[in-house]
Amino acid sequence: MLLLSLLVACPVENVINVSNKDKGDTELEPDIELEPDSLTFDMADPGSVGTKNIVIENRGDADLHITNLVLQGTTAFTVGTEETAATIAPGSSISVPINFTPVNPEDFASLVVTSDDPDSALLEVPLMGAGKIPQLYVSPNPYTFGSVLLECQREQPLTLTNIGNGTLIVDQAVTVAAGFTIDSDTLPAYLGPDESAQVMLTFRPTEVADYGGEVWVASNSLVPNTIAPISGHGTTDKGVVDEFWQGDGPWDRTDIFFYVDQSGSMADDQDNMIANFSHFVEALTLLDLDWQIIISTRDTGCSNTGILTPETPNLETAFLEGVHGAGGRFTEAGLVVASEAMERSVPGECNDGFIREDSKTSIVIVSDEPDQSPGSYATYVATIQSYAPTAAITAIVGDIPSGCLSDVGSADPGHGYYEAALATHGAFLSICEQDWTTYFDAIATLSATGKTDRFALSTPADPDTIVVSIDNEVVTVGWTYDADGQAIVFDADHIPESGAYIQVQYELLGDCDD
Repeated sequence: MLLLSLLVACPVENVINVSNKDKGDTELEPDIELEPDSLTFDMADPGSVGTKNIVIENRGDADLHITNLVLQGTTAFTVGTEETAATIAPGSSISVPINFTPVNPEDFASLVVTSDDPDSALLEVPLMGAGKIPQLYVSPNPYTFGSVLLECQREQPLTLTNIGNGTLIVDQAVTVAAGFTIDSDTLPAYLGPDESAQVMLTFRPTEVADYGGEVWVASNSLVPNTIAPISGHGTTDKGVVDEFWQGDGPWDRTDIFFYVDQSGSMADDQDNMIANFSHFVEALTLLDLDWQIIISTRDTGCSNTGILTPETPNLETAFLEGVHGAGGRFTEAGLVVASEAMERSVPGECNDGFIREDSKTSIVIVSDEPDQSPGSYATYVATIQSYAPTAAITAIVGDIPSGCLSDVGSADPGHGYYEAALATHGAFLSICEQDWTTYFDAIATLSATGKTDRFALSTPADPDTIVVSIDNEVVTVGWTYDADGQAIVFDADHIPESGAYIQVQYELLGDCDD
């Protein structure tokens, strides 16, 4: 009988039964039992080794053959033997030693035991352990100062928190960016678990431009250098307009359709889509959404790349290929293509599986021309929502009523798309803006959230200049400005309805010491 080296015979007692075997069966069979059903190791110092045993017992009446022992998860756990197979006689047991040396503040894994037990051929034992290891968390990360008037400055504390179990030593923090400075007089800092320290970050622009860079924080954390992206914009214009759309969720999953105009003038806009895709995926992930995406530029509405999910290999490459798809007769008729795509999401059609029950459908259309579909926008909206009742259209198109100009081209007014977005309680976004990061945040949020009473502004506002409107109607009551939270907060009786368009106009703070 082959036994695992270092496996020790042990008595049969206090064993947890994990088998569903019918004990009335007279056929001679093995019956595997494991004790315990999970292992938790005590808090350990880095470099130390702790060992506990898992007992494998045969309570059957035929030999039990262990065919494999495999660890899945962090490398903090190891099996204390090189053997991965054994034969256990009826009534006997063996012990499998499990070693733990902490790698992270918390480590998780499982021991997978494979055998010839006919009822429990594969069993898992969860393994857990904690180490006295520090871990740095920087907040906010990333951080944007928004717009700041030239020769004025704005300060923002960065909070450095130890979310690990050992003592964190933060040695220094430096900025790698023009226009930003950091006051790190509080460093070095020695932080126990859950303790925090702050450093003050200052942005002072000297020209009208976008500023960007990073803060580097050096510590004895798992990652010695933690990097926090920072950004801001220098301006001479005090006026700011922030736009929001009230959600109709909450939603746990979303089906997102993209149509991108394939005309020659759209090359830069297609590149903008691709450049922001990774941020979009990150936003969907942070919202904990079960998401899937299709992209179509075809007259048929069939997906260019099939259904994309978080498990799609080379996801960004697949999205790029979808955005650079082939056009057809409806190159500048996005509502036709979107309508066809929804029709072909039924079983047996080319987009089968795209529209799911209890899922939010988001349709994103990008074009620098008005919709040139042969029918009215209302007809296509009706068709789309007959197949996808939760569908909302987000239009990234030319401004209404006069179009717009950008550094690389122009766009005509996005009529048709604009009206479809309003009709479906979606979002209307200007294609001429150079930074689309917030666009993808908006699309992700519309795909997930329910009604909210709080709308965070992009930059601190002068309270005396704030004007709030809902669906283009100015409202003077029912809301307050939370200066500390930098947000408009509606009273319980005045929360905007689902799909409402909220606009907040204001001026930047003029005091350069703020």
